[in-house]
Amino acid sequence: MKCIVCHVDNKRSLKYCEKCGAPLPVIKRSGFFKAAVGVGAMVILFALIGRYADMQRPPSYSALQLSESQREISQREEGNQERINPEGSPMTGKAAVTGQSESRKEKEERAALAGETLQGDRENQARLTTGWVQITDPWGRQVRRFRSALAGNGWLALPARACYGGKSWRFYSDSGENGEISGGLWIFGDKVGFWQLAAKGGMSDGPELAPWNEKEPVSWVSLESTAEYNGITLLAGLNMGYFLSSPLPDFINESGIFLQGDRIVGWSFGEFLPEAYMWSGEAGTNLEYKTWVQYFYNITFANGREEKFSEALAMKESRTGLDQLSSFVDGFALKPKLSTGDTPDYLLPEKILKRMGALTKSVVQRGDGARVLSVLNSQVLKNLEDIPLLIEVVPAILAAGGYEAAIAEIEETGAYLVQKTGDDAPGLDSIHLELYQQWLNSLVDDNTFDEGWQVFTSARYFYPDDPLIHLLGVELALMNNDWEEAERLLYMKNYPASFQDRFELLASEITEMKGQEEKIVISFPHGSSRIPVTAMINEAVDQNFIIDTGASMVTVPLSTVEALGLKKVPGQRTLWTASGVVTVNEVIIDQIEVNGWVEYNVRALVLDMPDQQGLGLLGLNYLGRFQMDLRPDEGTLLLTPR
Repeated sequence: MKCIVCHVDNKRSLKYCEKCGAPLPVIKRSGFFKAAVGVGAMVILFALIGRYADMQRPPSYSALQLSESQREISQREEGNQERINPEGSPMTGKAAVTGQSESRKEKEERAALAGETLQGDRENQARLTTGWVQITDPWGRQVRRFRSALAGNGWLALPARACYGGKSWRFYSDSGENGEISGGLWIFGDKVGFWQLAAKGGMSDGPELAPWNEKEPVSWVSLESTAEYNGITLLAGLNMGYFLSSPLPDFINESGIFLQGDRIVGWSFGEFLPEAYMWSGEAGTNLEYKTWVQYFYNITFANGREEKFSEALAMKESRTGLDQLSSFVDGFALKPKLSTGDTPDYLLPEKILKRMGALTKSVVQRGDGARVLSVLNSQVLKNLEDIPLLIEVVPAILAAGGYEAAIAEIEETGAYLVQKTGDDAPGLDSIHLELYQQWLNSLVDDNTFDEGWQVFTSARYFYPDDPLIHLLGVELALMNNDWEEAERLLYMKNYPASFQDRFELLASEITEMKGQEEKIVISFPHGSSRIPVTAMINEAVDQNFIIDTGASMVTVPLSTVEALGLKKVPGQRTLWTASGVVTVNEVIIDQIEVNGWVEYNVRALVLDMPDQQGLGLLGLNYLGRFQMDLRPDEGTLLLTPR
């Protein structure tokens, strides 16, 4: 540039002349040059604004300028159809589609490659005061234990379902301190309450609380594992007391904390609730109690069925099972205070009934069945509507009242329960059949026909196809000397191979009885030399006789003669007996009936046998009217009329 004073050429970048020091003239730029400078400035400005916006936007692999290493990671992830969190569960839903949700491991990899840090997240994580909430009932039994974390000034969001039944609530931090939870913000019907520690006991406050801004994404940190996600967009749902509910992404199924910036704005509660609960109350920590834990217990649990069940479960083992059983029955008489979905699993009626069944079985085995019946009577069993419990009570009824009482309970209470519940009861049917079989067997063994036939008629009504009951009916008919009915019953059914021997034996007995028709069949113990028989005299008196083929005359005791008013035949007879010579009177018996066969005009001697008062002899003047077939090995004497 030439100096206008000394006309010397200078460098174009100088403002003053190198020789004389005079100011050099300013060169004016053209309009085109000015426009170019302006456009460049605008480009630079927009670039800076875009960079700032990128910094504020949740990180997304698609928005990054990737190096070769970064590009490999991105391509590997894009090749997977599902994003996987650190715990191995698939990420689905909106966050997975947009790629805005990352586990901590993924974030650290991305940040390291991009030259970024997660210092803010690490600081936020370090500030969380996490631990366990323990809910204890009035008898010192732990009801629940679940993960939680403190918000500012010792506040915790707790699901109501997790707290039912607890009278004492405590928070145990992972660092070792603990404190009682005494009161908070909760209204009856709220699914989530906000509760505060009475004293933090050295625990840090945790991040401050803030109302959720639904227009901004949130971060989520698990309280149960190392899972952690950023850039999650939630949609506002229903107003739930002090909270707003929000559908959870599919990949969040644990208890955790939602954060916006450095503040807690919401919670997830894992197994207890399927939605997120986002804070809609005031910001900060200046919150005041509206209710107390004691009130929560009183309104949701006290004086209800569930509390009585809890009290019974807490009974010491040294106390008898009957006390606990009675307490359970008292509990069922009370109304429940919780819905089925909110009732702790161990207090559900089906669990309590199962416990009652085990107690009943134990008490019955101990020999206290009669006392069980004082607690579990028919009406109580009907009210409880539990067939398995009735099955456990049946042995107690059997021990106390026998087969008839046990079967009657099944046929009355059992039938009522089956009709009321609409359930099949194969276990009860099996016991019912078994009791009938045992009862019939015992009656056949005792040679008790009348009662046995009544029981057989009832059993056949319920179980017409049971082979054992049917064969026991055949035995009863034979017992009654009714071979025709026995034969009819025997051949009505087909029998399994296991009953074939019994079938053949009964068929043989029927054939033999048919051959004995028109005969008197007298049975006696096998191999015995003494054959007793009972006969009806003059259709008025049953007289016990001994069949004596060595006696020439029938003898009857004096008491029978006097009872019947029998007239004596004139004259007396002289007898030689083991005691010596005796003189006896003779009478005429109008008729003697033995097993349905009647003989008339039978003479008899009036004789009281020594040491066998009331016993008579059937001698040859009676036996001689028949053809005798004595079978001592079979224990049978057949008398065929001549």
